[in-house]
Amino acid sequence: MMGKNKALLAAMVFSVIIGLSFMFVKISLSYEGQLLILAQRFTFACLGLVIFLIIRPINLRLNRNEVMIVLLISLFYPIIFFSSQILGLDQTTVTEAGIIQAIAPAVTVLLASIFLKETVRKMQGTGIILSIAGVVYLQVMNGSGGYNFHLIGNLLIILSILATAVWQVMSRRATRTIKPIQITIYILLIGFIFFNAVYFISGGSFGEYTSVLAEMPYLGSILFLGVLSTFGTSLLTIYAVSKLPVIQVSVFNNVATLITILSGVLILNEPFYYYHVIGAIVIIMGVILVNSNKNTIRKAKMAQKEQS
Repeated sequence: MMGKNKALLAAMVFSVIIGLSFMFVKISLSYEGQLLILAQRFTFACLGLVIFLIIRPINLRLNRNEVMIVLLISLFYPIIFFSSQILGLDQTTVTEAGIIQAIAPAVTVLLASIFLKETVRKMQGTGIILSIAGVVYLQVMNGSGGYNFHLIGNLLIILSILATAVWQVMSRRATRTIKPIQITIYILLIGFIFFNAVYFISGGSFGEYTSVLAEMPYLGSILFLGVLSTFGTSLLTIYAVSKLPVIQVSVFNNVATLITILSGVLILNEPFYYYHVIGAIVIIMGVILVNSNKNTIRKAKMAQKEQS
């Protein structure tokens, strides 16, 4: 029971951090380009990781199969996820990204049912369709009435959601043989190497890399994104899915959605139209249906026990 409570707390904390991360990405984009932000984000994430390893040394030894699994996970998270997220936020608003983020539980449940054989009822299937319909409605309304059209940006946000769902499902399976902290360490190192290499190969300079850190709003955003949103949520998410069914963990994405929308409207003063409310209601109704069956978690746990 204690382990379950810790996992639930971890899921709640990472949802709050993820919800705020959209706002901090948007703030950082007002200072620098995507490549530098991603490179510095993972640099600070690795600095946090080094401090963690000094305090608590970890055995990092993996066999060849485990290394391949970690490399595959890294393709979706961090590479695809962070690339599509920051490119998407550069072309849409935090508010719309937050609303679209609400379909994440439905996508995760769908993938968990396919790859982990976690039970999905008919009502959950209806909820998945309803959530997707809400996103489609937002895109249709964005393209009419003279509103700003953010199709490309929103499609990239959807791609980041798919990458998140795949990462959670793969991590759930991987933690049967690999410790969550080991997965976290390796995916952060891979992200650090990949994004910094891309930045410098594409012509980035060390002078620009360091000079922008003198801007306090930017430095604060990068510290939050690197230490808390990258290192912190990676560890918390993998820990949560190692202790709980993916379906149960996905419910906490609703917290992230609410915080993202509120930060966009209240802090960044982004416009909030009537169709945002309608789209959010439709998506949330779908999410409620996805998680409405009281037997869902029990059945998912039974399936987990049968597999183990």
